[in-house]
Amino acid sequence: MANRALAPLPSIANAVLRTGDGKEVVASTLWQSQPLAVLILRRPGCVLCRDEAQRLWKLKPEFDKLGVGLVCTVHEWIPREVNAFAAGFWPGPIYHDYEKAFYSALNGGRPLRGSIWGLLFPWSAVWQRIRAASRNVSEHNLVGDGLTMGGAMVLRRGGGSGGGNDTVAWMHLENEIGKVADPEAVLAAAREAAAAAPASLPPFSSSP
Repeated sequence: MANRALAPLPSIANAVLRTGDGKEVVASTLWQSQPLAVLILRRPGCVLCRDEAQRLWKLKPEFDKLGVGLVCTVHEWIPREVNAFAAGFWPGPIYHDYEKAFYSALNGGRPLRGSIWGLLFPWSAVWQRIRAASRNVSEHNLVGDGLTMGGAMVLRRGGGSGGGNDTVAWMHLENEIGKVADPEAVLAAAREAAAAAPASLPPFSSSP
């Protein structure tokens, strides 16, 4: 579900994220000097999430050409799970959104809790997605909370410091397990954000 009602940037601009080594980062600094695409991950070990991540990461050279950063957030930090995810599917920056600020912003103020209903029926759309993702991902698991729904966002460069009218440029809420953002749609939104970005700001790295 893309752009249902764009989240106000102040709702995430002051969120504090943590890196793997415990460093704290104010979220708005990540898009202070460049537009930013954020993969808001549901669960690092999930086959659907791993496939989503690797498909988006394959487009990293295109994001680089646009001057758009590409990062990932997780809502729980299980070192073994995050490390395996980083090694096999997402070699870029990963941040712990321990307050679930991005997850809340996707759903109008509180994280969306998913339903296991679709998992109960092997002919459901959820299982169709799982089978499709399994063709691309051989290793996955059930460790962690898989029902705090994720999504994706694209943020304009330098936004979030103004008033309540500042909004996210684009977002997608995974409103059903596996209904992830199309990587090409994320890239298209990033392209629009890059075209609208002021040219006077210096480059900024989104790496932790």
